[in-house]
Amino acid sequence: MKGSTYKRCKCPAVYDARGRRRNCRKDHGAWYYVADVGTGPDGKRKQVRKGGFRTADDAEKALAELLARVGEGTYTHDEGVTVAQWLARWLDMKERAGLRPATLRAYRSHITLYLEPRLGRLRLRDLRPSHVDRLLADLANGTRKAATVRRVHATLRSALSSAVKQRLVTFNAAKDIELPKAERPKARPWEPAELGAFLDSVGTHRLGALFEVIAGTGMRRGEAVGLRWEDVDLARRIIVVRQQVVQESGRKKNKQPPAPCPYCDAGHLGVSFGKPKTASGENRVIDLDEGTVGALIAHRLRQDEERKQWGDAYADHGLVFAREDGNPLRPDEVTKLFVALVDAAGLRRVRLHDLRHGQASLMLAAGVELAIVSKRLGHSSIAITSDTYSHLLGGVGRDAADRASALIPRARRTAPDAATLGERDHLVTTPAADGASKPGADPNEPPLMQVNEGPEVDGSGRPCGTRTHNQRIKSPEKSMPPTPGRCFLPPLRLVSMARADARSTLPPAGASPSAHASLTQQPRRPDFRPTAYGVPLYTDELLPRTDPALSRRLSPPPVRISTASAESPRERLGGRL
Repeated sequence: MKGSTYKRCKCPAVYDARGRRRNCRKDHGAWYYVADVGTGPDGKRKQVRKGGFRTADDAEKALAELLARVGEGTYTHDEGVTVAQWLARWLDMKERAGLRPATLRAYRSHITLYLEPRLGRLRLRDLRPSHVDRLLADLANGTRKAATVRRVHATLRSALSSAVKQRLVTFNAAKDIELPKAERPKARPWEPAELGAFLDSVGTHRLGALFEVIAGTGMRRGEAVGLRWEDVDLARRIIVVRQQVVQESGRKKNKQPPAPCPYCDAGHLGVSFGKPKTASGENRVIDLDEGTVGALIAHRLRQDEERKQWGDAYADHGLVFAREDGNPLRPDEVTKLFVALVDAAGLRRVRLHDLRHGQASLMLAAGVELAIVSKRLGHSSIAITSDTYSHLLGGVGRDAADRASALIPRARRTAPDAATLGERDHLVTTPAADGASKPGADPNEPPLMQVNEGPEVDGSGRPCGTRTHNQRIKSPEKSMPPTPGRCFLPPLRLVSMARADARSTLPPAGASPSAHASLTQQPRRPDFRPTAYGVPLYTDELLPRTDPALSRRLSPPPVRISTASAESPRERLGGRL
């Protein structure tokens, strides 16, 4: 691409006595540049001309930047387009792409009410994150909720993303913006008793089966209103979701032409037929329970009577739920009817969409797998089902954990009860006085070693075999080498054992010695097994052994702690606890 610079002055021409034109002062006038920027849509050459530069260097610098943008492909011929002009073009693009009417109405509302009045006059190239941040701050400080602010921002961000793709701008000014936190409203469906009371109260209404279907299948409101008899198989107890009734804007429904109807030539005001909300929800098969099938059969008989009464004036669209003359229902009319029926039944007010949440809650409570629930509801992904109903999956998670644990073969074990865990004085097991082996023990097993009770301590007050000084154990005993038959448990376990024995040995304040002696002389539980840091000291009953001989060679003999010593814990520890 080529370009050039030149100087231009708007001063009137001044001539001397000889008729020659006089030049202006050197500091007078302005510098301009002109550059070729390619060809337009019509194939003709396009030139850009810009002036107002005070020096030739400024004009040359601006020309170089322009030619660099043209060479990189970031320059467009719509440099002067405003935000309002681009939003209008973007909305037309979305409408031609077949965007859902409800989403299109939301985009148009955001542009008309919030974006165009505040940002419409700005050039698209001049839009900065500060402008977007100021707009959202004004909305948040006003009467708009955080959810509305986030939706307006999402609309602007989507429009600017399309502008970046078309090289109108080099960055998205709405991409990195701090947004207010909006809490998603939690579903509060009815309890099963409340739902049953409502369905019983509307059983005689001409549209009672409609609410029976929504509550029993989890269908969306528009899907239930758009259900046709050809998509219902009462013999097989299934329905197929193929379409939905879409509601047009409430304010402009009377100003717009009737929407075309695939089932009649007249068309309808305010409603139209369209595909389900998600691609995964289209053509999905939903099984019916016996109660819903019975309600549909009764509704079919009532509808046949209405068709006979209307005669030729009946506009048959093949709909399961329609007006008395056969025309489609408006979704907002169904919502108003639902609210009136709830108030008449004296029940807690919920949304019509909460019947769908209630169906999902009942299925999850019954243990239905999450993938089946997601497919039945028509969600676009199982992640949406998990995020929406994660608070209802606690029992399902516990059941899954139990099922997975049941697949692991383990030896039979008996968990200690609460009483065992609370008895501190049973930390040490008393062996049989005659030294007999335990019932059921292997006769070839080596005899249990008798272990002297009490820790080995050195002159510094720490147990032998440890590196950390224990300030709670002080003993004047001198260091002695370890002897065979001594058991070295971790120091914390020794301290807890000593404290427990001391508490069980020393009488409490105000108690008689005789009463305390009767409590401390109770026999210890023979089935209790002490542990050290979670490792059982008795391993012959807790761990399965496939080969007793191999197990004896690989594992050390079990250890039993003896309490036959007549010394009290206070005497064994040198009188200091």
